[in-house]
Amino acid sequence: MTIHQDYIDRVRRFNRFYTQVLGLLHSKLLKSEYSLAEGRVLFELGQVEKSVAKDLSNALRLDPAYLSRMLSRFEKKGLILKKKSSGDSRSQYLSLTSAGEAELSRLQEMSNSQIADSLCRTDAEQQKQLVAAMGDIERILSSGKSPTETLVIRSHKPGDIGLIAYKHAAFYSERYGFDVTFDAYVASALSEFVLNYDPEKEHLWVVEEGSTPVAFIAIVNVDDEVAQLRWFLVEPHLRGNGLGKKLLNEAVWFCRRRNYKKVILWTVANLQVARKLYSRFGFEVSDTKTHEIWGQNLTEEMWELQL
Repeated sequence: MTIHQDYIDRVRRFNRFYTQVLGLLHSKLLKSEYSLAEGRVLFELGQVEKSVAKDLSNALRLDPAYLSRMLSRFEKKGLILKKKSSGDSRSQYLSLTSAGEAELSRLQEMSNSQIADSLCRTDAEQQKQLVAAMGDIERILSSGKSPTETLVIRSHKPGDIGLIAYKHAAFYSERYGFDVTFDAYVASALSEFVLNYDPEKEHLWVVEEGSTPVAFIAIVNVDDEVAQLRWFLVEPHLRGNGLGKKLLNEAVWFCRRRNYKKVILWTVANLQVARKLYSRFGFEVSDTKTHEIWGQNLTEEMWELQL
């Protein structure tokens, strides 16, 4: 297929414009000591508790030798840890140290500030149009797929609480046969959350696809050292594309920034996909109880993550 030259010129013009807006012509990312590639690697390492170099190389399309040298520099700076895999002695798990997490947090805050500065000259309607246009570009260039980056993550607002209660009740009733007592359980806890909401220690994230809420996660304060992860739900059509991992990472990072020492969550033993994700992030089962609840005989599990 022949592409019209005017289209090629227009795309190149946009590329030149946007790289200048984001400052990508500089040799270092956000005027830091890191290159753009190094910043991306730090970000990817921050998404899960354990990663391997091969996965990073494939995900970011980086030359394995170049990535190896980069990881060695990170290790010398004390930003990452390497640990041999118990299942494959040829592989090493990579994870950020506390210093690495601090550097990533600093880069993310700088990036957020840069983007906020770029958007400050636009009004709310223009911002919606801009984000929608970016979503269109990503969907078209990804062959019609809907990558998680095209979704908008925001804080909760009026109207969300009732919707979250409904979404949970509908999902668990349809998939697992929970009865109406589960509706009351979720609605009561959400009501208590809103009435006692502490924005310094708590947060509820809502993901929108267009203008439709499609995923949720929250951090609720238990005490000064312990946070609880609650109301984690991703619509079935968006599962398997990394959105759940992205939300869980956001929630854990929030807890680290708020100086919590531990995150707990309650789930049930038959939610195998969720359990695998919690395990990948370093959560471990600390307590179980089997009883009649929500019209079912269920084994509830408490999971803990030490921060």
